[in-house]
Amino acid sequence: HMKYAISAGHEITAATAEEILKLGGNAVDAAIAAYLTAFVTEPCMASGGGGAFATVYQADGKSVVLDFFCQTPKHKRPVEEIEFFPIAVDFGDMIEHFYLGKGSTAIPGSIAGIYALQERFGTIPMKTLVQPAVDHAKNGVRVNNFQALDIKLLENVFRVDEQAAAAFFKEGEVLGTGDLLKMPELGDFLAYLAEEGQRAFYEGEVAQKIVKDHQAFGGHLRMEDFSEYEVAVRKPLRFGYRKHTVLTNPLPSTGGATMALQLKHVAEINPGQNPLGTIHLQQLYESFARVNQVPRNPQALGLALQEAYQLPPPTNHRFTNRRGSTSHLNVVDQWGNAISLTTTIGEGSGYFAENTGIHMNNMLGEAALLPNGFHSWERDVRLSSMVTPTIVLDAKEQVAFVLGSGGASRIPSAMMQVLRNLIDYDLPLAAAVNYPRVHLEHGVFNVEHGFEEELKAADLQDELKAWQGKSMFYGGVHIIQNKDGQLSALGDSRRDGVAIVAS
Repeated sequence: HMKYAISAGHEITAATAEEILKLGGNAVDAAIAAYLTAFVTEPCMASGGGGAFATVYQADGKSVVLDFFCQTPKHKRPVEEIEFFPIAVDFGDMIEHFYLGKGSTAIPGSIAGIYALQERFGTIPMKTLVQPAVDHAKNGVRVNNFQALDIKLLENVFRVDEQAAAAFFKEGEVLGTGDLLKMPELGDFLAYLAEEGQRAFYEGEVAQKIVKDHQAFGGHLRMEDFSEYEVAVRKPLRFGYRKHTVLTNPLPSTGGATMALQLKHVAEINPGQNPLGTIHLQQLYESFARVNQVPRNPQALGLALQEAYQLPPPTNHRFTNRRGSTSHLNVVDQWGNAISLTTTIGEGSGYFAENTGIHMNNMLGEAALLPNGFHSWERDVRLSSMVTPTIVLDAKEQVAFVLGSGGASRIPSAMMQVLRNLIDYDLPLAAAVNYPRVHLEHGVFNVEHGFEEELKAADLQDELKAWQGKSMFYGGVHIIQNKDGQLSALGDSRRDGVAIVAS
């Protein structure tokens, strides 16, 4: 009897992974098909015009991180020539401004990454892997609550390009829960891609059309940006926590290093006997405060990691930082292979590559990540990210947890807290993920509803923001657990996550 587990951001994304596992595919085959399907089911987060990272663990003990994140263009046009404009996104308790337009777009890596995964690990032909996504794009997918919320948040992005209007609007209003989202052009393009290979996106008429539009209307992209894009194969950042080994996204991305430093500080704390009364809000707060003293750039984080874990000194990476709206999926297959994959398109640039249904990213349009101001990015460098696809091994070097999250700068801390709940307090999976979370950033200690008693006793040097209820602000940690050969899985309800287990 087949054993497998899946957790993801949408029920159809997860069901697609299961379909491929039932055909005899491995975890990576299933993740590729699920990721392609997410282009339709989770269009605010996943697209051929974005980028991703995948941590892969093979049943024979080998592990690798594939970085197919976005790359900055090789040429930078003068600011007065580029199309670059703000939109406001209202998150209810705060309004953030993001920049869109063709001048906000970096080189996408998603499709190159899908092919790199398939070449290295795949056992099933691309035509089969792409079929569920093609079917869903053409037949349509009903919008669920979380996607409706996301589409509403990004309504102004979808208004930019007429091509988006046909898919994302109905009688002038954005699609809501229960409406049918159809992306027939994306379906056609994915079928064409499976025939032609990744050249269809990076060298052929699709790339030529994207480049022509970007050159004509204020973008940076050129043909060599596409034809010379490469997937980076990296050794996972590997470190110990209690009796476990954590494999995660290495530098130049900043999420894995941040999580490693947070875990290092909480490891020095005795977890105590009764977690549920005494999660030690104070100790979490103090460990945040310590880690936040390290600047969020690869150089500073590399030095701090070196000190904390006696790791070799960091290599000097050229990088620009970036975060955005993200989704995550995990798969463990019947043979014990595992993959953890996190993807983003930022908020999207508003531009859809003609006749493909592919929404291009706005990775160069987020102020928080360009401390020296917009347009300060370096040319031809890999963007760095807070996303942290992670696989944790137990004392016997067997897979114990496969997990990841969306949530921008809150990703590492959300994951650190879930791992601590599981490893230090041995909480059941649902309790560990549902437990209230905290996050300290920019002098504000954010506390999710549920810590009322602990807060009365806390000694905080920062402003306190107490949240009502659960919030997607604190990420969406989708996870698989393997405990003594028993698989279980959970999608975080903060982002309507789902799980499927066959044990």
